[in-house]
Amino acid sequence: MSLFEFLMILLSIIVGLGLAEILTGIARIFRERRQREFSWIHSALVAAVFFGLLQTFWESWSLRAIEEWTFPAMLLMLSSPILLMTIAHVLFPADAQYENLEEYYFTNPGLPWRLALATVVLGTLFRPIAFGMPLLVRDNATAIPMVMICALLGFSRNRTLHTVLVPLVTIFVILDTLLISYEIS
Repeated sequence: MSLFEFLMILLSIIVGLGLAEILTGIARIFRERRQREFSWIHSALVAAVFFGLLQTFWESWSLRAIEEWTFPAMLLMLSSPILLMTIAHVLFPADAQYENLEEYYFTNPGLPWRLALATVVLGTLFRPIAFGMPLLVRDNATAIPMVMICALLGFSRNRTLHTVLVPLVTIFVILDTLLISYEIS
């Protein structure tokens, strides 16, 4: 087993836990569909985190050629999936207190977006800090708009702003995966 395969196992576990959080939350919503009111904004954020987790796993393959790793480099690599898993965990109400998912989202709309801001920043800076790779590369094309949007959403409670920007983030994440990171070799 190579060092990269060893590290990918740990990353895969964290990504898997995040995906399990999302899939469990979705299943719970389906099961309680008569008690819970659907929300587009909540669903868009769930989709963004789902694709973000998959994208993190997918793009990690590009690290396979790196033969030497340091503990800080490993921590930086794991920071994005850890933060995404944390967002996945807070996306769903823990109890039946919230019948309306949009109401639940707006109880603390800044928390997932501050975590998302940290995710984007650390995910963008990971390779340049850990391995001296260039910052201005095609994979980081969406980083600047995403940082700005996450910062806006993280520190604003404006419903209209969230209603417009949350689906935009979801589109950004999906397009980033399909147009920029569609293939790995």
